[in-house]
Parts: sequence; C-alpha cells; structure tokens
Amino acid sequence: MYKGIIDTSILIRFLTGDSAEKREKFKKLIKEAATENSVLFIPLIVIIELVYVLEKIYKLPKNEVREKVESLETLPVIEIESDDIVLDALRLYAAENLKFGDAMILAKSRISGIRPVYTFDKKDFRKFPEAVVM
Repeated sequence: MYKGIIDTSILIRFLTGDSAEKREKFKKLIKEAATENSVLFIPLIVIIELVYVLEKIYKLPKNEVREKVESLETLPVIEIESDDIVLDALRLYAAENLKFGDAMILAKSRISGIRPVYTFDKKDFRKFPEAVVM
C-alpha cells in the first residue's frame, strides 16, 4: 500500500541536511510508513529534478550526486519508479560524464532493448554503439 508520493523539495532537504527541521519531518514520515507497512513512491520526474538541483544549484560533483540519489534505495519504505533504469542512468551519468537526461535515454534503451537511439547530439552519444547520430 502506498502512503503517498514524495516531492523533490523533501528529498533535497533530506539529502543535503540544509534544514534540520525539514529533514526530521521526513525521517518521521519514513518511520510512519514503516510502522504502517506502506511505501513512499518517488516518480521519475522527481529523480530528474533531484539530480538537476544537486548538480546545478548545490554544485555537487556527479559522483556525489550519484551516491546521494542511490542512497534512497537503502530506505526500505522507498520505491523509485523504474529504479533499474535510474540506477543504470546514474552509473552512466557519473562514469561517462553525461547529462542525466541523456543517461536516462541510454539506460532506457539498454534495459528495454529498444534500439537504436536516434539523435543529433554528437558530443554525448558518439561513443555509444546503441546510438545513431544523424
């Protein structure tokens, strides 16, 4: 049973700790969900926003962004939409120095088997065999 959907603003406060009060509210929500045997859902758009804010606003390096977002998977009451794609995209994002959106496209292609990825983006896609730069 779902307790609800988590918004980006809550995850930012939790992962950065820049508001102790808001971080504690989220921890309380996690405990409530665990007690109720329910799940807090994180949609893909929230993950995309989260990566953007951590990288562009908080100026965190890609490896640190990856670690923070991946740490959400350790919370037993959290369910991330398409977590297999998100985890692969985070790996590509950090290891290959890609924009997260491009990493999500490649991860979706790899996991779903839908190929090729057609693009005009020579810079980011030229080194991936599943991509066709037009």
